[in-house]
Amino acid sequence: MKRAFNAASVLALGLLIGWGMSDDRLSGQTTAAPQVSDQERVARNKQTILSRLKRDPVEYRGDAPGQRVKSEWVDKVVRDYTHQKLVLAGELSMGERYELSNRWIFKDMKVTFQELFNLSAEDDEKLLPLSYGDELLNLIPSYAFEGVTILGKGGEVKGPYKRSAAIAGPSLMLANARHQRFLRYSPLIFPLYVNREGKEKLSLGIARDAYTVRWKDIKNRVVDDMSEAVHVEKLKHLRDYITEDEFGDLH
Repeated sequence: MKRAFNAASVLALGLLIGWGMSDDRLSGQTTAAPQVSDQERVARNKQTILSRLKRDPVEYRGDAPGQRVKSEWVDKVVRDYTHQKLVLAGELSMGERYELSNRWIFKDMKVTFQELFNLSAEDDEKLLPLSYGDELLNLIPSYAFEGVTILGKGGEVKGPYKRSAAIAGPSLMLANARHQRFLRYSPLIFPLYVNREGKEKLSLGIARDAYTVRWKDIKNRVVDDMSEAVHVEKLKHLRDYITEDEFGDLH
């Protein structure tokens, strides 16, 4: 009797296990998907963007042969980078109930100048324009300029970086009035430097390459930081934008 009972129990247990395995197979859940950390996920997204960038051969201009990188080339790379970020965000949101936030997709992602522009070691002494053409300045976290000397288009020293501030609202209208080629309708965050007289000055010139930094001084620094701390800092710059009176003193 015990043998019959034990045999029946074993048979029942086998059927239950078999049913469970069959059910898992039918539901497509035989193996749990490996968990991917936020760091791994963001690193993969970063690599996808960088691999999709379409960089033309770098172009230069200046009185000395190849003195500085063309601002138009810089703008084109930045424009493609921001475009690829938008496209990837759209792709990752496909099939989701709600659109994914860039703050989640690129959480704490950091991209260096070298990763973005991919210049060679031969460019170390070249000048990179602080172009205001396609959001480069809004991309750069203020800490990337710490300890950096702001230069002119010919490499002449303007002064050490001091802080960053936004041109918006009335001061943006004033900048457009004074610089016909500026023609911007959205806020822009500029680096400010200290000149020889000890006064703070805004690095805004008529030309987009009027102000530069030496490539070797900036190449290993972060050009895009998607952390919450940097996002909050940029919002503060926009909130405390330069007034019309301040613009006159800083320009």
